Amino acid sequence: MAKITGGCQCGAVRYEIDAEPMVALHCECLDCKKSSGSGHITAGAFPEAAVHLTGTLKTYSSPTDSGAVATRGFCPECGGRVSFRSSGIPGMLAITAGSMDDPGAISPSIAVYHKRHVSWDHFDPALPVAEAAPQRR
Repeated sequence: MAKITGGCQCGAVRYEIDAEPMVALHCECLDCKKSSGSGHITAGAFPEAAVHLTGTLKTYSSPTDSGAVATRGFCPECGGRVSFRSSGIPGMLAITAGSMDDPGAISPSIAVYHKRHVSWDHFDPALPVAEAAPQRR
């Protein structure tokens, strides 16, 4: 397994990841749309202990449809979105594909919150979709 590296646009925040993603996905929830400025955000979810971050992220937290609290991390200098965590999934830290040095290091296996899909945002038609976030098992 190769390390996944990345960071924000200005380089003030950097990370290395020493694990394969638990899952990689496209998220179409309203908050991800707003924070990405697009129809979705693509991210890989990793065990938090495997993500080694340097620099300081500013965070923004808000409630989700499930009642959990979502906390998004971004660079306070350039505003680049780097991470996401959910109070409903302790020990998981999602890292945005756009912040990875090689965004192709992950390959999404599902699109979540597809009930909020916008028609102009196209995915591989073979990609499974979930109308909301899948429940953790």
